[in-house]
Parts: sequence; structure tokens; C-alpha cells
Amino acid sequence: MNEQLTLLDRLIGWLSPEAGVRRAEFRMEMRSYDAARIDPQGGNWFPINTTPEQTDAPHRNLVRARMRDLERNGDVTEGVIGAMLRNVIGTGFVLEAQVCSARGKTLDVINDRIEEIWKEWSLAENCDVTGDSSFSEILEMVMRRHAIDGEIFIVKVVDPDGYLPFKLQLLEPDMLACDRFQYGANYVFGGIEVDKYMKAVAYHFRPDPLPYFRDQTIVRIPRENVIHIFTKKRPQQTRSLSDMAVCTERVRNIQEYIGNELEAARNAAAITAFVVKEKGASGPGIGNPVGGKGDKTKRYEEIRRGQYNVLSKNDDIRFPTLGRPNVNAAGFTSFLIRLIAMACGLSYETVSRDMSQVNYSSHRGGQLEDRKTYTKMQKRLVAKLCDRVYEWFLEAAVMSGKLALPRYFEDERARRRYAAHKWSTPGWKWVDPQKEASGMEKMLALGITTLSDICGEQGKDYYEVMKQRKKEIDEARELGIELPWFSGKESTSAEEYNKLMNEEDNPPSKKEGENEEETS
Repeated sequence: MNEQLTLLDRLIGWLSPEAGVRRAEFRMEMRSYDAARIDPQGGNWFPINTTPEQTDAPHRNLVRARMRDLERNGDVTEGVIGAMLRNVIGTGFVLEAQVCSARGKTLDVINDRIEEIWKEWSLAENCDVTGDSSFSEILEMVMRRHAIDGEIFIVKVVDPDGYLPFKLQLLEPDMLACDRFQYGANYVFGGIEVDKYMKAVAYHFRPDPLPYFRDQTIVRIPRENVIHIFTKKRPQQTRSLSDMAVCTERVRNIQEYIGNELEAARNAAAITAFVVKEKGASGPGIGNPVGGKGDKTKRYEEIRRGQYNVLSKNDDIRFPTLGRPNVNAAGFTSFLIRLIAMACGLSYETVSRDMSQVNYSSHRGGQLEDRKTYTKMQKRLVAKLCDRVYEWFLEAAVMSGKLALPRYFEDERARRRYAAHKWSTPGWKWVDPQKEASGMEKMLALGITTLSDICGEQGKDYYEVMKQRKKEIDEARELGIELPWFSGKESTSAEEYNKLMNEEDNPPSKKEGENEEETS
């Protein structure tokens, strides 16, 4: 509160504390925003405005360590990450080269060659410097580390002996040289060198995983050879924490609460009954023979099948109701999971895999919102990672001689045409495919979508689908087979579909004298 007091307020408070308090109370009543209240009803909430680096730097290591612990031991955390990996990455992104001539004609020969080289390079032994991960698996790793660590670095590594003369190396933020603060005229914040506009110009790493025990060498890598995947929320921000940092404490609370409930239920299950004695009474106790030596005699404190026990006349046995398992635990944990899912931009059903409380409409609405989150993540990966890697790939393919692209380095316009491409990201299917197909058919008829867009939403390459469709039609007709959906009429209503299926199940009877050959 002292930060809100002016010099005059302090002077009045020094001369007359009572007048100072009345003045402060009056100023609070004259406030413009309830969010600016500083009295106890405002929660004694006094945050401080600082730069992004001052806000994040003291807490990065701790938050990252906690998120990694929740990744190892938290089922809710793994549920969130698993949902993102399944829906954002799926089976991987498919490259569709779209090189055209100056007149706009598709150059299929070049496109097929580019896709062939890409398919070979994207294998683990050709694209990963460790030889462990294919390009699809690299995408999964990037997605997971960004969600948990908050950021990850992909470095371009020159490898003259590789299939192409370059590979990718993934570096965790732990390898940044955070103890370097200046390089020449530029400042270095958290291992990232910036210019006067706070634009990253280079990254400083310690390649040795144990630098303080062995090699202290710091390697400076220019920005053009590094891809930094992070979430930028403020203009001058250079690094980020995990997007799940806002709900980390809640995830941890769920883990502890469930552990405590399990322990309480386990203890309750171990308690069968209590023996109650009257005050001052003595006797053999439960299970002791009559005439024993009272409390010093061995007691039986467990119940076995077929066991016969004797109670003293002063003993009473009671079977308690301990209220475990807690019937309210499921509702309470579901509420917390909803908050966590909301913070991650997902629905409760997606994170928990619990579909018991939804109907078709609510489930579809939740999926639509989830898919907006997935689509945003896919676009970020395409723009920040896949497109950059594709530029490196084309350059390396031309330099190695595996791909012949005339005037690639000399002509800027030709290079842009050669670099034209598209990524087909994994799509999603609906619970009711018939309704979805009918909706797509109507959108095509109205001209508000294209076959390319529809195939792209399903993670398919439109051109490959059309080629495969033509191949199947030609092969079927060569064999004398005319399938219903090859008849030239591309739309089939539900009634027509059912009619066709009934005809296949109940074929018309043959006319008299009609042989098998005529029928076929």
C-alpha cells in the first residue's frame, strides 16, 4: 500500500496518523476501478510490474522442474499431452510440393522428385543427428517439450556424410549459457543474444551436458541456423515458460488429493471392528479364554474365516462406517480437471476421456472448440518449424546434386516458385460420418469449399486422392465392374444408399433361360 501513497500523503500521515488514515480511506472510495482496491477486501494483492525477463528468469528452472515431475508422475498431465499429440501430430505431417511454371502449370515431375527425396530424408537415420527420431517423431518431441519445458531449440547441423548435407539437432533450454550477459555491444538474456530492438540475433549454448564438471566452452549459433519454439505473450519477451504453468499447482493438488483419498480408503478397509470396554472394567478381552490374566494375555486382533471368539461380559464389539471410499471425490476431481482443461484450451471430455455426461450435440460442440485449439497448434508448428526445415531441405538437396532446380540460387522469383508447398496435417472424423458427408456435399454444391480443403481437413493429399481414385476406376472398369459410386452421379442420398445396399443383399431373381454369363 505504501507504493500508492504520494509525498503529501506521507507528510500528512507523519503529522497526524489519524488524518492520514482518513485521507487514504477517502482516496479508496474515490477509486475508478474495483480492480485497483488495496484494502483487505481487495485481498492485499500487490503485484509488481516488471519486464518479461525480470518476471520469468527467477522462476524458469523451478517451474520447468515441477512440470517435468508432473510429466513423470501426473496422469492428468499425461492426459493433456496425449490429447495434443494424438490430434495435432497424429501420424505426422505430409508434404505436398506445389512447384508450378511461370504460367501456373503444375510441374509434376519436379514435385514427385521433391516428395521422393523428402520421404527418404525424413527417416530417422537421415534427418536426426542422433539417428533415433524420424521427422514425425521430431514433431512429437517438439510438441511435448514445448508443452512441458515451455520452449525447445532445433539447430541446423552440417553433415557432409549424410543422405543430405544437413540434419536436425534438438536442444533443451537447460543447455543455454544463462550466465553470459553480454556479447560485444549486444545484451544476452537467458542465453539469447538480442539487438537494441530485443530481436534475437544468436543463441549461446554449452553443448556439454555437464559443463561445470568438464567443458566450459560456450558455442554461439546465429539465429538463421536455429529454430526457437516458444510462446510469446509480451512484445519484449525472448523466452517462455510452459503454457501449463497457470494450472501446475492445480494438477499437483489433484495428485496429492487422490493419493490421500486412496490412503484413507486403504486404512478404512483395514479396520473391521472396535472392542469397547466399560470404564474400569477388566476381563479377558476378545478371543481370550475365560479365566485368563486380563490385559497381559495374548489378544487376537484380526478376524479370520471360521474363527470363534469369546467376549467378556464387559466388552462390546462395534463395526464402524468410515465413509470411505469418498463418494464426493469423483465430482471434486472432475471439477478440478475441468479447470485444468479450460486453461489448456481443451474440453473436459478430451482430457479425462469421460463421455458419461455428454450427448451428441454437446460432444460435437466441445470437439469443435478443441479442434480450433489443435488447428492453431498445427499452424504454429507449420509456420515456425516445418516451413523453415523445408527451406533448409531444398537448399541442401540442390547443393548435394540430388535435386536439379535451374537458377535456384540466382533467381529469387524462381526460388519462390520452387519453394511452393503445402503441409497436409492430420484431420478428424465425426461420430456420424453420413451427416458429415452430406454437409460436405452441400458445401461443395454451394461453392463455399473445395475438394482440396476437405481432403486437407482429413489429413490427406488432394492430388494423391484424385490419382488413386482414377486408378481404382480404371482398374474396376478393366475387370468389367461398375461400382455404384463410379456411375457418374457423385451424390448419393441416404434413401438411394439404402436402396443400393438392399439390392446387393437381395439380388433380383434370374429370368427363365438366363445363364450366368448373360447375368454377369
